[in-house]
Amino acid sequence: MKIGIQTNGVFEPLGIEKGFETIAEAGFDCVDLNLDALIGLSWEEAREGKPSPFFFDKDKVEAFVRQIREASRKTGVIVGQVHAPFPLHFRGCEKANENSLEYAKICIRICHECGCGKLIIHPLFEGSMRLTPSTAQEEWKDNIAFYSELIPELKKYGVICCLENMWGQDWRTKKIYVGICSDMAETNRYIDTLNKIAGETCFGFCLDIGHLTLLGIDCYEAIQALGSRLVALHIHDNGGITDDHVIPYTGVTIWNRFLRGLAETGYTGTLSFETAESQRKVPSELIPAMLAYTAKIGKYFDSEITKLKNET
Repeated sequence: MKIGIQTNGVFEPLGIEKGFETIAEAGFDCVDLNLDALIGLSWEEAREGKPSPFFFDKDKVEAFVRQIREASRKTGVIVGQVHAPFPLHFRGCEKANENSLEYAKICIRICHECGCGKLIIHPLFEGSMRLTPSTAQEEWKDNIAFYSELIPELKKYGVICCLENMWGQDWRTKKIYVGICSDMAETNRYIDTLNKIAGETCFGFCLDIGHLTLLGIDCYEAIQALGSRLVALHIHDNGGITDDHVIPYTGVTIWNRFLRGLAETGYTGTLSFETAESQRKVPSELIPAMLAYTAKIGKYFDSEITKLKNET
């Protein structure tokens, strides 16, 4: 399997060209391109409907895509998956939501232009459990409408839109709660309904392993429940208290459950790491070593999955 790493935690200190070079030297095959880092707005500004200085500037978008494509060509590191900005929904904020829909459509085009066929877009939900938690019924209505609007663009550019399992929080007490798509039965209903609306496979799922750990959900059972709907991964660890986004084996995730789940379901996609905080914890001089270690974990995972497949 290909081994991937997110660009957050790499591009900020190193830039695009040096970032790609360092990722290649570490042993990665591909990147998870973090477009969420480019929106250029605070949460308050996005909610007020202020337009993104990046996404609504065609010249900036085109220049960025050229940089990515050139760095990819030089290093041989492809764009394996792309991550859209988030959140893309603000309850009662019509202008903000209009902007968000346009951001998503632009991300689909960027994904295609970078030679990538998978775009991760967080489901729409209210993450603040204390202030304005959304109901499952509200979330269903909002998400089916939102994702359905993307179907023409997804078909046009040959991109699979991946939903992701989320978590909510009481921002005062820091208590973590289950969020949308953390129940795999609900997730499967979303994916199957959207693909039925599309009339073809336009939607899949990106399983975030760290989010499962945060909520105490067994990754083996989640992987089994998703089956072929699972097309992308966010691999990272945490201590079960906060969403730390650190490398495996530095938290409490039971990784043998993860590996066995992938082996038994025949997953053949990318092992993509979302571990930016591990890079951010060290001086920039140590980022290459941190990336190399993460890539070694990815190769170990790949080897163990192969062994487990051969046992079955």
